[in-house]
Amino acid sequence: MKTYKNLFIEKGFTFNEKQYYSNSHIMNYYSLVQDILDGVHGALPKPSILTKMFMSTVYTEYEKMPTSVKERNLYKKLGDIYVLTNKDIDGINSSVKRISKYMGKNTNLV
Repeated sequence: MKTYKNLFIEKGFTFNEKQYYSNSHIMNYYSLVQDILDGVHGALPKPSILTKMFMSTVYTEYEKMPTSVKERNLYKKLGDIYVLTNKDIDGINSSVKRISKYMGKNTNLV
């Protein structure tokens, strides 16, 4: 049977011409953070810019995360850092726009 449902579903985003279109918007963001830190989208900004880019979505120390995030496991470990997973689509889109601005990359949110 031929399927047409996927033609009506917009999900994910494009960052620097790379598509992030998994079923989970937060996993798209997690993959974006990983790609940025791995240098997929170019040279890494200096640490102070990285902190501003990721703001409260990435923590380098477990102890500094909000208690509610730790208690409810609202984070995903990425190497030795923590990416919060409690953001809604609007929060993620805002974060992607901010990262795009700091890195000077194009983004297309859907």
